[in-house]
Amino acid sequence: MARSSIPEGRPRRSRAGGKLKTLLVLVIVLALAGAGAWYWLASELDRRVASALEAAGGGGAAILCENRQVFGFPFRLGLSCDRIAIDAPQDGLSVSAGSLRTASQIYDPGHIVAELAGPALVSAPDLPPLHLDWSLAQGSTTLWTQGLERASLVMDAPVVSLREGEGAGTPIARSQRLEAHARRNGAALDFAFTDTGVAATLPNVPPLPPFDLAADLTLDGAAGWLRTGVPGANISEALRGEAGTIRRLALTLPGGGGADLSGPFRVSESGEISGDFRLAVSDPQSIAGLVGVLVPGTGGLATTVVGALGFVGRQEGGKTVVDVQVREGEARLGFIPLGRLPRL
Repeated sequence: MARSSIPEGRPRRSRAGGKLKTLLVLVIVLALAGAGAWYWLASELDRRVASALEAAGGGGAAILCENRQVFGFPFRLGLSCDRIAIDAPQDGLSVSAGSLRTASQIYDPGHIVAELAGPALVSAPDLPPLHLDWSLAQGSTTLWTQGLERASLVMDAPVVSLREGEGAGTPIARSQRLEAHARRNGAALDFAFTDTGVAATLPNVPPLPPFDLAADLTLDGAAGWLRTGVPGANISEALRGEAGTIRRLALTLPGGGGADLSGPFRVSESGEISGDFRLAVSDPQSIAGLVGVLVPGTGGLATTVVGALGFVGRQEGGKTVVDVQVREGEARLGFIPLGRLPRL
């Protein structure tokens, strides 16, 4: 019995040991290959960032990524800068901010998350020099074969202050949380935005009540904006000649007052708005006063709409609802002329 058992056990142990060695060799090879792939991707990322920064400089814009580093070995691939800045004199734009950290999982390099430290100093056309700060600012992007597919930004406790002139250093606007999301939808661009608990203290304007803002819309033919940015870096001019659909444009007050606008629209080459809109309003007087301050040039129109609500409005869900027709900037409520919308 002893002679039959010993020879049978040794070959089995030998075969098991051989398989274990093969497995260990395979693991080592895969680890080395993975490490090599990470370092190649890291080198490629750094090269492409350097190339993009150089190309921006050749195009007239200077982009700074101070103390650029690639990090994250072995499972993530990230880029960090101690400070970032963008200077585009041809567009009159200058932005600088604190540290930036971006990262993606090595198995999903097209999904990139980022975190930016404040404050940010902003100079832009038609705006006074601004100081922006926040408690947390995070973003994410999704890249595919045709470039950027979607992008999101979330900011907790954003604060906007003037940097120069009367009231410099005093906040003119703050909110609890701001979110902005954009995505390609075929040839169109879907955009959603919310800003809750907005408190604005504008120069030479009486104190405003806190309010919430929300927007959800589609802009036809604007999917390329995700890859190239807003044409001319001017949203008003970029919208000229465009069309789309507003699913919801809302202004809400804490006491229950609010206004919701929806409907298709188009903008002429001269900046005149046309569309057929559904407007639902509660507490019309408060909303009209706030709109008149937030959107310069609409105070008279907002007051006229409030006056007409009692004649042609219908009640739906506790709100007064009207259908507003706008043709080349001229707004009408049925047969009642309301006035002109400001040109973009």
